[in-house]
Order: sequence, then C-alpha cells, then structure tokens
Amino acid sequence: MNFNKKWSKRHYDEFIEYLKSFEDLKYKNFNSRIMNDKTCEFIGVRTPILRKIAKEIAKNDYKDFLKFCEYKFFEEKTIHAFIINYAKTNYNELIKMIKNFIPHISNWALTDTVSKKYPQIIENFNSAFEEFEKFTKSENPWEIRLGLIFLMKNYITFEYIEKILENCKITKSEHYYVKMAVAWLVTECFCKFPKITEDFLKSKVLEKWTQNKAIQKIKESFRVNETTKKRLEMLKLA
Repeated sequence: MNFNKKWSKRHYDEFIEYLKSFEDLKYKNFNSRIMNDKTCEFIGVRTPILRKIAKEIAKNDYKDFLKFCEYKFFEEKTIHAFIINYAKTNYNELIKMIKNFIPHISNWALTDTVSKKYPQIIENFNSAFEEFEKFTKSENPWEIRLGLIFLMKNYITFEYIEKILENCKITKSEHYYVKMAVAWLVTECFCKFPKITEDFLKSKVLEKWTQNKAIQKIKESFRVNETTKKRLEMLKLA
C-alpha cells in the first residue's frame, strides 16, 4: 500500500481493509483474551507488521493520517502508539503527541508501547520528569500507568530514585494495572538500588496487595540473590 499520499476518508477505509488482509485468527483470539479490552475490536495483525506500517506512515504525513484514525480497532491504536515512537519530532511536539494519545489508551499494552526512552526526553530530562509525574496524579488509571512506566524506563537513577519511590507511595488507585505498574516500578528500583528500595519496603507505606506483589516480583528476579529474597519475605503484609 502507498503511504506517501494525501489521506482522505476513502483512503483510510482502504487502509482498514489493508489491515484486515493480515488477519490472523489465532493471534486475534489470543490478543483479545489477554487485553480484555471491550472498547475496541481486534483484527489480529501481528506486532512486526504494525511496526513496519507505522514506520512508513511516520516517514510521511502522519498528522494527516491521524486526522482520519477512528480507533475502532486495537490495531489502529497500536499504530498510533508506534507512530509516536518513530515520528521525527522535537520535545514539545513529542509531549503533545503523547498527551493527545492518552484519551485513546484502553489497555496496558498501549501504555507500555508508547512509553520508552526517547532522545527528546534525555535532552529535556528534568522537564520531562515533571510532565510524567503529573500523569501519575491523574484520575485516569491508564494515564497514571503511563506516567509510572515512563518513570521506570527513564528515571531509575541516583538523582531520581527517592522521587520515584515517593510517587509509588502517594499513587492511590484500586485499578489492577495501576497497582501492577507500581509493583513493577518498585521491583526495578530494587534491582538497581536495593538498599534504598528495601528501606522503602520496610516502611510499609504501600497498600497490602501492592507491597506483597512487589516483593513477589523481586523474588522472581534472577538479579536478586536467595539470601535477600528470604529477608524480603519478612516484609510481606499479613
């Protein structure tokens, strides 16, 4: 399909039919089951194909393409996330693109796809941290998770470890994928800064489920020795 063209509703409808030509029923059933996302339909297009398509769109007029995106299918949302990954943008444009994508996030895979190490973040490290920290204070659970995953992928450094753990402490949500993100973030903090993170776990400021899940995930890590794992078991909440 030719992606180097001016998009129209007709061209976009043709694009959806093009996506459907890659339908893999087994993959469709698998994806719909693990995402458990009732807000969109699944075609069943494998990720490498979606990446390739998004790269081609990102090389051309992706803004024009996004005007016609209907977000009816999970694959449309995923292509949008990959376009953010691949588009040549400056820092302000990147942050705007991420924020514009947030209303279309409806499952964990989309948050984890769009959040990565971008050169623009490295170049604007402090400003970007403030933006992602704001995400964690949202009432939208997917925006909270997005902020937490961005912090995990970019900011587990000596300079930011205390701030990250403080964010874990104050993030309050009953949403499963937010609590899982906090547990995952604490696990990664422990693997890089074990003493600081163990002291944090000793304070027992996380709610019971998240504290215990974080400890479980740390114990599952090959980066943590058996002696430490036994010691952490004592920090579980009854």
